[in-house]
Amino acid sequence: MRIRETDLPGIGKKYVVLLKSGKELVIIIHNTGRREIYLMEDEEPSCVIELTDEEAKELGFLVAGATYQPISTEKMEMILQQVVMEWVRVHQNSNFVNKTIAELEIRRKTGVSIIAIERGGKVIPSPDPYKEHIRAGDTLIAVGTRQQMKAFLDLCGGCST
Repeated sequence: MRIRETDLPGIGKKYVVLLKSGKELVIIIHNTGRREIYLMEDEEPSCVIELTDEEAKELGFLVAGATYQPISTEKMEMILQQVVMEWVRVHQNSNFVNKTIAELEIRRKTGVSIIAIERGGKVIPSPDPYKEHIRAGDTLIAVGTRQQMKAFLDLCGGCST
C-alpha cells in the first residue's frame, strides 16, 4: 500500500492511498477537523463520505482494531478443531427435566457451556443458570470439546443430538 501526502494551504491535508484493487482512497482532513473520504474510480469519485472529527476518531479505532481484534485463520482453525457446538434435544426421560443448569452443575461436571435454549420456536440466549428450568422438548445449544460433549450427553441420560 502506498500513501501520498499533500499540503492543502488554508484547507488542511490530502492523503491518497493506492489500494490493492488499483482504486484510490482520497482522504482530506480539513483544518476544522472535518474529514472527506472519496473512493476514486477512473478519476471520478464513486463514493463520498463526510465525517466529523469525532466520527473519524471512532471509525479509526474500529479500523485499527482497537475495539475488536479478528482471530487469525490459523488460530480459528485450531479452535474449531478442538471445540464443537451441538444442538441437544432433551427428552421426557432425561435427567435434566425440571432442573436448572446450576443445579445440574453441568459446566463443573462436564466442562460444557449451555449458550442458549431453543424452546417452542423461540431462543433463550445466555440462559440464567439459576432461574431457567430445562423442560422436556427443549433443545440445548452447548459448546465444549468432543470429550466434554460425550460427558455431557452421558450426564443428560435422555438427550440426543
